Amino acid sequence: MVIFGTAGHIDHGKTSLIYSLTDIDADRLPEEKSRGLTIDLGFAWMETSLGEKIGIIDVPGHENYIRNMITGITSVDAFILVVDAKEGWKLQTEEHFQIIRLLNINYGLIAITKADLVSPEKLKEVKQEIMSRIHCPDRPDVPIIYFSSKNQDSITQLKKEIEKISKIIPEKKDIGKPRLYIDRVFEIKGSGTVVTGTMLNGNLHLNQIVYHYPSGEKSRLRQIQSYNTSVDMATIGSRVALNLAGLKKEDIKRGDLIFHDRKVPSGQIFDVFLTILPQKTTDSLKNGSEIEFISHTKILRGMIFFKLKEIRPEEKFYAQIRFKEPLSLMIGDYFIIRLPGINETIGGGIILNTQASRHDFHNSGWDKWLMGRDKLDLSQLIISQLEKNQKIRKEELLFDSPFAKEEISEHVERLRQKGVLFVINDWVINSNYWNKTENKFLSSLEKKHEKEPLKEGFPIILFRNEFPEMAEDLFLSLLNYLSDNSKIMVKKGIISSAKHNISLSVQQSKIIEEIMRYIEKDMTNLPTEKDLKNVFIKNTDIIEYLIKQGDVIRLEDQIMITLPVFMKIKDRVVSHLKKNNTINIAQARELLNMSRKYLVPILTRMDEEGITVRKGNERILKKH
Repeated sequence: MVIFGTAGHIDHGKTSLIYSLTDIDADRLPEEKSRGLTIDLGFAWMETSLGEKIGIIDVPGHENYIRNMITGITSVDAFILVVDAKEGWKLQTEEHFQIIRLLNINYGLIAITKADLVSPEKLKEVKQEIMSRIHCPDRPDVPIIYFSSKNQDSITQLKKEIEKISKIIPEKKDIGKPRLYIDRVFEIKGSGTVVTGTMLNGNLHLNQIVYHYPSGEKSRLRQIQSYNTSVDMATIGSRVALNLAGLKKEDIKRGDLIFHDRKVPSGQIFDVFLTILPQKTTDSLKNGSEIEFISHTKILRGMIFFKLKEIRPEEKFYAQIRFKEPLSLMIGDYFIIRLPGINETIGGGIILNTQASRHDFHNSGWDKWLMGRDKLDLSQLIISQLEKNQKIRKEELLFDSPFAKEEISEHVERLRQKGVLFVINDWVINSNYWNKTENKFLSSLEKKHEKEPLKEGFPIILFRNEFPEMAEDLFLSLLNYLSDNSKIMVKKGIISSAKHNISLSVQQSKIIEEIMRYIEKDMTNLPTEKDLKNVFIKNTDIIEYLIKQGDVIRLEDQIMITLPVFMKIKDRVVSHLKKNNTINIAQARELLNMSRKYLVPILTRMDEEGITVRKGNERILKKH
């Protein structure tokens, strides 16, 4: 579906031209009819020779309504610029044409209207003037035709030219992100709230759930009309009217957005690439100036910032525009800026970053970063996005871009194969960031091993605290990656380096001997863990190591006993049980010459190891 938008000076015949093509009077407001000029947007359509519909938007030509003109022409595919044969190229003609160029509308034609009211010489003169105004080497040639609403051949020729242009306009891409910027809202008795606009970036279906922005309110598409016909689908590029269930007319205004997803791309600070119109006085455009910003059907005030000291006509530069309220736009959206108060369009540009933050404009890295985005090359957009964010969930990567999810995934895979980025589970990650993170983790682990060489490993929580900026699932993915690549070992929540081996020094071996002798020196007075660590206060790590290795056993009540001593006691108890079948505390005390304080924990340990079973006050050997 293709949409043309008219443009041109007031009274140059835009509305009459549309009526000749469509038999539709685009002046819908009573005030427009009474005053004889177009104030707001008008809509009409014509059918091609193949029965296809071409939409036409009629925009105001009067300088007082230029803002309405911009909101109408922002989303069109092609233009029809009208020039009165008697009056020629006027100031508003020039401004409208410059706006068309700023919005990158490259297809269209120029109609010299009222051609029957002037001489052939005058027509030739006007055409020559137009050609001198529109010449641009890097843009497609613009056809110029003569038109008279009183001449049927002229009308037929114009229809053929419009149809011809419509066939060469590239087909719109359905990127699965349908959005509609509202240009009209009204209420129909018995049906409720209706909004109109142009479908962008995808299709909406009858009964589909959609969301109104900025309110975030949910609605259902109760009915869809396109060119006065009820349809089941609002197709990309078409003019549509949506009957919204659950939303009130007074809660909606022009410039609001209907979007297919609750998650709407939005921001308050935008990085942009800006072009200043030729022959414009820009003395008023100072750093921090207030501007009027127009994109799609949205008009609002913002503040503009840049690092240039002086702005010259036709200057192209990067800037940042900041708003007091959130605005929903996509990378690649075009816009116009005007200076409030003086009713003058001074330039326009393209959105490069919808999630910007305030920054130092003297940082050369900012220009370089934006330079990687201003061609809207998908691979470069991905790279620059990861330079900024380091790590992004796949579903969020360039969600605010004019590219489909499948396109983004394909380019991510190509970049992954080249080693430009890293992909793991649900994340796309800057390769440098991933490598640094991996090295940081392994370095931290090695330092911990160096500091506490006798520890087998360290709890996961210690490392989690070192990477607070990482989402939980990404941190776990990092651990799994390092483990799968044999760089770490993870066991029961303890992490160790795959290269780590506990190696005792001569001094440590001597201390171990001392600790073992200390525990064994008096079997009637075994130390607790606390006692032992108080005696060997500088060697608590070695005590932990011995417990971990099983060379020292921690019994109930933190009583410490060496493994060799425990094994001897165990053998004597087992031997007694084999002869006598049972043993109680009194018999054990006589057998082992130890107090009840130590015998109970020892026998309990034997129960835990599955050697004995307690029955009342006695123990027996466990049957295997």
